Amino acid sequence: MPNPNPKTEYLKPVIRQDSTTDQLATTNTAVRLPIDIDTAVRSLPNRSAWLRRVITEAARRELLADSK
Repeated sequence: MPNPNPKTEYLKPVIRQDSTTDQLATTNTAVRLPIDIDTAVRSLPNRSAWLRRVITEAARRELLADSK
């Protein structure tokens, strides 16, 4: 049975690391990467913003280009 009165005062809103204003999905997308790529991505100062930008560009180019 879940806790009917969970403590939520420690939760903080996520602060975006980029200047985009697009609404974000409510669920996360997670992938496992090869070790060398994972190491390189984790070394980035704003990896979430970088991943969001790269995935968005690729999706628009490869997945949404046919719909235009």
